[in-house]
Amino acid sequence: MTEIIRTEGVVLKRRDFGETSRVAVVYTRDAGKVQLLAKGARSPKNKYGAALEPLSRDEFVFYWRESKELFTLSETSPLRPGRFIREDAKALPYGLAMAEAVDKLSGEGDADPRLYELLASTLEALDGGGPPAPLLAQFLLKLAARLGLKPELDKCAACGRVRPADGVALVLKDGTVVCRACEPASGEAIAISPATYNFANALTTFEPRRLRRVKAGPELVEQTLSFIRAHLHYHTGLEIKSLTLACYS
Repeated sequence: MTEIIRTEGVVLKRRDFGETSRVAVVYTRDAGKVQLLAKGARSPKNKYGAALEPLSRDEFVFYWRESKELFTLSETSPLRPGRFIREDAKALPYGLAMAEAVDKLSGEGDADPRLYELLASTLEALDGGGPPAPLLAQFLLKLAARLGLKPELDKCAACGRVRPADGVALVLKDGTVVCRACEPASGEAIAISPATYNFANALTTFEPRRLRRVKAGPELVEQTLSFIRAHLHYHTGLEIKSLTLACYS
């Protein structure tokens, strides 16, 4: 049975299909990740315009059929084009990294409206000129939480000390932190400085649009990104290729 779906979504990526068409991979609010066939999207007089550009946020109408993986797009209209991100060489790799992470870690048709809102609100903050690297660090921390992989950062998992003054180590296997006194002699663990530890905890409490007010040096942001990427890679195998285009700042 065919059903007409109307929902908003963010374009994660796209590819050419045939001689005149395109397939857009879209994470939608109500249907999760879907592949949409836009017939004639590469023709000079196509009706989609900028609505299928990566990182754009649009409303989509498509024909859904059970057991199918590719759905025909009927119409679309832009809600937020994401033009600033695509035109800013500094912001673009971070926006693409968010889209790449969602694409790689979400299944087809597995809807999660809260994950959609996280992606949409973070890209909106980035499109509004928010700080790229802190936004990505925050996004990955919150994405891990949505996946049930949130690193336990609030206290030492061994002795219960809260925010140890001498820093902590992230035990990758357990996804927990331990203070330096409780750090295991062997095993995969990443040392986290007190400043990085406090910054990562603060990121989990801010809305994306408020991050422009947070002052953090590039080294602090890079360290935070480094440990959350290592955590996600350990538990999911995620490697974010888009970040090879970025320079931390």
